[in-house]
Amino acid sequence: MFLLFSGRLIKWIWYLIEDMNDYMNMWVTVKYSVISCVFGLLWGQTSYDHTIMTYNILDYEDDDGRESDMRTVIHYVSPDILMAEEVHNTAGFNHFLSDVLNYDEPGLYEGAFIDQPTPDIDIALYYKPDFFDVVSTTTIDITSQYGYRDALECVLVHETTGIEFRLFGVHLKAGTDFETERESEANNLREYLNSLDPNTHFLVFGDFNFYNSDEGGFHRLTESQGDNDGQLFDPIDRIGNWHDNSSFADVHTQSSRDYYQNKNYGGMDDRFDFILASFAVINFTELNYVDDSYVAFGNDGEHLNQAINVGNNYVVPDNMADALVAASDHIPVYMELQFMGVTESSYQVVITEIMQNPAVVSDTYGEWFEIYNAGTESIDLRNWTIRDNDSDNHVITAVDPIMIETGDYLVLARNDDTSLNGGVEADYNYSGFLLSNGDDEIILLDEDGAEVDRVEYDGGPEFPDPTGFSMALMDVNADNNVGANWVESTVPFGDGDFGTPGEANYDVSVVEEPVIPGAFRLYQNYPNPFNPVTTIEYQLPNSSFVDLVVYNIQGQLVERLVHAQQSPGTYMIKWNASNVCSGIYLYKISAGEYTLSRKLLLLK
Repeated sequence: MFLLFSGRLIKWIWYLIEDMNDYMNMWVTVKYSVISCVFGLLWGQTSYDHTIMTYNILDYEDDDGRESDMRTVIHYVSPDILMAEEVHNTAGFNHFLSDVLNYDEPGLYEGAFIDQPTPDIDIALYYKPDFFDVVSTTTIDITSQYGYRDALECVLVHETTGIEFRLFGVHLKAGTDFETERESEANNLREYLNSLDPNTHFLVFGDFNFYNSDEGGFHRLTESQGDNDGQLFDPIDRIGNWHDNSSFADVHTQSSRDYYQNKNYGGMDDRFDFILASFAVINFTELNYVDDSYVAFGNDGEHLNQAINVGNNYVVPDNMADALVAASDHIPVYMELQFMGVTESSYQVVITEIMQNPAVVSDTYGEWFEIYNAGTESIDLRNWTIRDNDSDNHVITAVDPIMIETGDYLVLARNDDTSLNGGVEADYNYSGFLLSNGDDEIILLDEDGAEVDRVEYDGGPEFPDPTGFSMALMDVNADNNVGANWVESTVPFGDGDFGTPGEANYDVSVVEEPVIPGAFRLYQNYPNPFNPVTTIEYQLPNSSFVDLVVYNIQGQLVERLVHAQQSPGTYMIKWNASNVCSGIYLYKISAGEYTLSRKLLLLK
């Protein structure tokens, strides 16, 4: 009940903000913030939040003097994923795993590591296998000069949701005299990131050694380029001159120390450590950054040019501030990621035909798709949602039920005017949802937000990629998210495109034995009231000569819809009343010894 109420409340908020958008573009941000907060409720998904962290652990190999403090820090944050920089070769990788991460609970963490030949200060990934699994680990060649480290790339999968994502660990060249080298490394990384699929979820962790956002390296990673598939974003959007600047004191990460063991570290004055995220992570999808979760751990913003344990620390207890100072000259940065799990619906509705690229009219007028009710019950589609994996979203609304009967087809279209849409007789007209001509998705959610069906077509490699022809599912029992189960339609309709909207894909489908009804029935037309197309359904238990006619209220014949011998079965006839006036009409069927009539209401 709470889920349903919340969904309806947020839908109302969505409509309200949509109206505001006509006048104030600033509400776009507000709208998506609202939807992000209740995404799981509105779309019936289960969310799983996990902490990810980056930490420069200061040339660690096997340092018993620091390990207790490191355990204090790690235990407090309890990251599910940790990218560690300055891990001293394979020995350091293994010791940190056993002596720090798994010290109190063996097996809690596993790791992924590549011992790079030079230098012996590497990057390592650690993760909790209860939640994640590593698919692959490799390095990305961003430099060949001594003293630099190539980027570590790890492909992971979230065990519960099956969502795959990529994590990159970097440690760019340090020092005020090495901006050019950092820019070269960043540029090489950006070129690699641009080669990824645009929908890839990825994050880059590490010690970037950037002093300000005007550095060329930071620009290369975050700027808009001709190819933006690899563009990175700062989740907290704190852009500026970070070095020794009190305006950014709360996000500084180095140095946690001032004077320590007779060495001058300078105190907190630089934001060297970041987690940067891809567009797919920042913009709400199946894997998302959780707003306001980005933390420079232990930094209270009150220790510019000081060690973080000087005097009072207002965000961590004294023992934690001391542990951070002793563990490393950097403090860790962490944030929350949210993985969205799909809740499956009990409804058996299948997407069976898609016209994403008509020819006789523009896409604006001629896009449509068809669904089929493979279940045993009639379904009211009101409050269902049509969406894709991006921002397209439409909630089906109407005063009267929008019914799809068992064994019936229903056409949902971007335009329901047959004089404009290429002759498609649509059962429902949607808005706010577009079908791309290349790759796109159609996702159906029921009134509780649970996923009913989805098709993710790819624009050609696996699925058909027609123009002027619909994509037709060959068998309603086949997996409709597999491109091999779809073909181009071959039956002309309307003004000249090809497809079978509202009917079985009889030109391509597997023919099934018809089900013979046990009794004669004439159903109420749907929708009713209607404008201008409605469907009349009836069942014949025996072979009969059928006469189906429509009369006006004065008893005058308006149109004869059927006048033919028909075999036993279920029939659905559409009446297009474009050429008649609004009013009450009667439809009457005569089939052998049976005669029945019902009223229907046309409202224009």
